[in-house]
Amino acid sequence: MKNGEVRSPGVGKVIEILVTAGAQVAAGDEVIVIESMKVEIPVTASRAGRVERIVVATGDQVQADDLLLTISV
Repeated sequence: MKNGEVRSPGVGKVIEILVTAGAQVAAGDEVIVIESMKVEIPVTASRAGRVERIVVATGDQVQADDLLLTISV
């Protein structure tokens, strides 16, 4: 994550978004769940802050390193 960006760890499908824009998160909080090859992969916030923007929706296909959401301090 750079500059508050949370990116996809790999190829998959967004199956759940656990936060909303404006929500406060702590480092380590699960923010999105991606499914890849029938395995659920939780994506966590690497820093604390406020969810600024969510750029994916449930059901979206993502590639490795795709931007999922941004967190501001």
